[in-house]
Amino acid sequence: GIGGTFQYGYNIAIINAPTSYIQTFMNETWLERTGVPLESNVILLLWSFTVSAYPLGGLTGAVVAGPMAIMLGRKMSLLLNNAFVIIAAVLSGFSRMAKSFEMIMLSRFFTGVNAGMATMNVQPMYLAESAPKKLRGAVALTSASFTALGLVLGQIVGLRELLGGEESWPFLLASNAVPALIQLTSLPWFPESPRYLLIDRGDTESCI
Repeated sequence: GIGGTFQYGYNIAIINAPTSYIQTFMNETWLERTGVPLESNVILLLWSFTVSAYPLGGLTGAVVAGPMAIMLGRKMSLLLNNAFVIIAAVLSGFSRMAKSFEMIMLSRFFTGVNAGMATMNVQPMYLAESAPKKLRGAVALTSASFTALGLVLGQIVGLRELLGGEESWPFLLASNAVPALIQLTSLPWFPESPRYLLIDRGDTESCI
């Protein structure tokens, strides 16, 4: 769950703390580019685009999740899905250095793709198909547990004393790369879904 539903909850939470700082960054960037400050309603519109990019990315990820899980398998889909959030972390982490608030918008879109693909689709599929029958219910429920854990940790890390301050908010937005790296180093040791191996691949021996 650390690279799946945890990411979903975590990325919902971490965008709240630096709201005012990012809006100020948008205004300062625009002023530096054009010499004219943004009006408050335009800043609000840009911020709305930034926030809306996350569910838009989630929709995109949900659409491609099914075909990807069949073509590549559940485990490989989850592994490749981490690429989206790592790209997002790089974009948001360097956005202030590059003086580009557009990088934050694009970052939130890629973060949404990651969440839409894994959270509601591939990860629950992988868990349900891989868990032993007597543990299947408990294992499937961990999706909700990791979502809640992500929300809580996102709020904690977003405190001003940690990464939610005026100088550190790019690191806060980029911190979602850490769960992705944890999954990239641990998931390769896990087995592929038996159902995928048997039904989609026709590999009875590997399934058994």
